[in-house]
Amino acid sequence: MLKTSKGSKNKTSAQQDNSTSRQDEVIDETTRMATSEERHHLIAVAAYYIAEQRGFQGDAALDDWLQAEAEVDASRLKPG
Repeated sequence: MLKTSKGSKNKTSAQQDNSTSRQDEVIDETTRMATSEERHHLIAVAAYYIAEQRGFQGDAALDDWLQAEAEVDASRLKPG
């Protein structure tokens, strides 16, 4: 019969806690990346519609993007 000391049991518990912490970090990073990708997509769609409203005339793609970015960010900060 093998005997384990409390020290080795505590080490295993600490290792599990460390592993859980790393998993939480990975989940948080994945969520942040998905949110960033979602934001980029929303801005791209909004910029397209802004360009469409002005008839796709001129060279204002950057202005369209910046306007869309401001609108998307403002709408995401609104509660509810």
